[in-house]
Amino acid sequence: MLGERFFNLYGGATHAVGRYCAGEGDYGTTQSFGWPEIHDPLDLAEHSRLFLIWGRNPAVTNPHMMPLIKAARARGALAIVVDPVRTPTARDCDRGVHPRPGSDGHLAIGMAKAMLAHRPVERERVATISDHFEAYLGLVDAMSMDEVLARTDLPRETIEWLALTYYDTRPATILQGIGLQQYTRGAQTYRLIAALGMLAGHIGVPGGGVNFANWPWPRMRHVVAEDRRAAAPRTVPVSRLAAGLAATTDPAVTTGCFMGSNLVNQMPDPAGARAALAKLDFIVCVDQFLTDTAECAHLFLPSTTFLEEEDFLPSYGHHWVQLMEPVVAPLGQARSDLAILQGLAERLGFGADMAGTPAAWIDRLTEPFRAQGVSYAALRAAGGRLRPEGQPQVPWADGKFSTPSGRFVFPERFDDDPVLPPAEYPLHLLALATSNATNSQILEARQAGEPAARVHPSAAATAGLGDGDRAVLVSPRGRLPVRVRLDATTRADTVLVTKGEWLKRGRCLNVLIEPRFTAGTGTAFNQNFVRLEQA
Repeated sequence: MLGERFFNLYGGATHAVGRYCAGEGDYGTTQSFGWPEIHDPLDLAEHSRLFLIWGRNPAVTNPHMMPLIKAARARGALAIVVDPVRTPTARDCDRGVHPRPGSDGHLAIGMAKAMLAHRPVERERVATISDHFEAYLGLVDAMSMDEVLARTDLPRETIEWLALTYYDTRPATILQGIGLQQYTRGAQTYRLIAALGMLAGHIGVPGGGVNFANWPWPRMRHVVAEDRRAAAPRTVPVSRLAAGLAATTDPAVTTGCFMGSNLVNQMPDPAGARAALAKLDFIVCVDQFLTDTAECAHLFLPSTTFLEEEDFLPSYGHHWVQLMEPVVAPLGQARSDLAILQGLAERLGFGADMAGTPAAWIDRLTEPFRAQGVSYAALRAAGGRLRPEGQPQVPWADGKFSTPSGRFVFPERFDDDPVLPPAEYPLHLLALATSNATNSQILEARQAGEPAARVHPSAAATAGLGDGDRAVLVSPRGRLPVRVRLDATTRADTVLVTKGEWLKRGRCLNVLIEPRFTAGTGTAFNQNFVRLEQA
């Protein structure tokens, strides 16, 4: 927030826009409900009798959710995971369903067909609180179950069991994750899954909901000083940085500033992005690691970690807000982002507009929450954590949504973009998070050798490879040396590689990725295909 304020006070800047992870999910959820809202996890822990964990791996990426799921299972709730990958979360679930990658929208339509055919869906009730319901029913009817089975690679019995178990078990909640949105039709997938909640009557009830994330940050935009821009900001898409910078003229971009953003590593075409940045006159990078993006910089400024600074943190996974307090002094020459921005503002002539202690800025940021009992002093008095007063545990309980019409909005059509590997690149490439790192925040000591590629033994045998062999993943975009790891639990048509590894260590997965910029400003990281070759 204060970084955006700084550049607005400066007069404006060209913004790299797009999301590393959640753009499509937010976009689809907003189209359906009007705004991303979630059930309080404590509501789910108390009331849910079924957790349908769809494209989400909370054991790795959402660990604070796992004790709640386990407690709910201890009182008799079911947990079902839907994921092409047999993730660590599946070990704590009652059953796993493993569709073909990128077929989640088809699976949602297949489940809708089963519910409409075999259960008394309250069509009149749904129609009274929604828009485009009849058009949605038409798109469901237009797709045959045979097409659903072919695209999902699942038996009819599995899809019908999943659909009817979700309908019959009340209340049931869906927890959606990041991976299923990283396709060109990712937003549509979220809308089709949201529609299942409406059909089954699980929206607006304790223990129910279709939950992705909540998004409280826009409430704090009062501090960004938009009125100080000299002109409307220009934008370039992060997933097409090289092309975007080349097309940005009159004037051309000459200076780059990256704060905690390893864009070169985390986006498609890292070599192209690195070459484009090399043409700029001056680049500064503020980060905790000497990342691939930092390697492109003329000046590197080390920033503090969350253990060394005071800050304010809302969440996109629950409703609590938190005061971050330092537990150690900053190491070496590291300074907080705020201190760096304030030092620059002093030299540029608008220091007074950036001045203030972290405590003062936290108090100002929390002004929109004041009526809900949140302030810097209140956070301190509460030991650092508060739940805003009056925050509903169950969104949409009154049947009113945040859409312009106040009604839930069903998708009117199904736009297919087949996620099927071509013969020359027969394997789906899936990027996985790890419990040992957050995105590309990885110690260089762990960047030795080739990254591991998990494949089914049959896929390795087809390429004449065995466990531990050196190999190469080849896509239409590039090549990546890997070390083969056999995994009989992996789908035979997939290869799994950890995301975030560094380009300068020869381990960056994104050298294989097509720069597809999706409707919700996300990137289709999982809509890519490779073949496995001997090194």
